Amino acid sequence: MIQQLNHFIDVIHRPFKSVLTRFVSILLGLGLSGLLLVNPNHIADSAATLDHGCLTLLMMALSASFVHGLGFYPIFWAWKLLFSPYFSWPVLFTFTAFIFV
Repeated sequence: MIQQLNHFIDVIHRPFKSVLTRFVSILLGLGLSGLLLVNPNHIADSAATLDHGCLTLLMMALSASFVHGLGFYPIFWAWKLLFSPYFSWPVLFTFTAFIFV
């Protein structure tokens, strides 16, 4: 059962094993983490109005983009799903659109 699940996850992640998709992940991770480091006002106007749920989701997506972008591929099936572009890219592209639109 676990081997079938691992195989299925490997099959759906096959499109994201190219150098181009890794480059997109690392570029998103570096760009957004640098932007948040330089200007944290993109998250909230003050610490009192900070939405910790959104920040936690963003930090997890940034971590997932670095994991994928650097080429690390987890063995455990749950980490494969959590640190995949299927999770990180929608969050990071949504946050990018929120900042620049």
